[in-house]
Amino acid sequence: MAKLPRLLVVDDMDSVRALVAAIARECGFDVAQASNGKQALTQCQAAPGGFAAIVCDWNMPQMNGEEFVNALRQDDKTTPVIMLTAERDREKLMALIDMGINGYILKPFKPADLLKALSQVAAKVGARAPAA
Repeated sequence: MAKLPRLLVVDDMDSVRALVAAIARECGFDVAQASNGKQALTQCQAAPGGFAAIVCDWNMPQMNGEEFVNALRQDDKTTPVIMLTAERDREKLMALIDMGINGYILKPFKPADLLKALSQVAAKVGARAPAA
């Protein structure tokens, strides 16, 4: 059996992590989780082969999503990052895109929006499309 591509879900809210993880598994990902950017960075540095993609919250304790992406991009410029955020300020969102995120989803989000974003990433990294 082929090894599933790994996705890292980073959010300080257990319920959000669980929802994102469930949708990611539908898209064919093996899922790892972290509750803040500091834990996520440690996992990224320790993961053999890294992650196929990362879904990350913006507002978290210890190290927020922006700080995490800044630190991640020092060594890893290619792993796709999708930011989950309640931030509606267009300038801040554009700054994140300039920093190297690959997209964002506004909270509260519809599972279908996340499914669409993850399906696009899955197609690029060889995971399966979710069942219709």
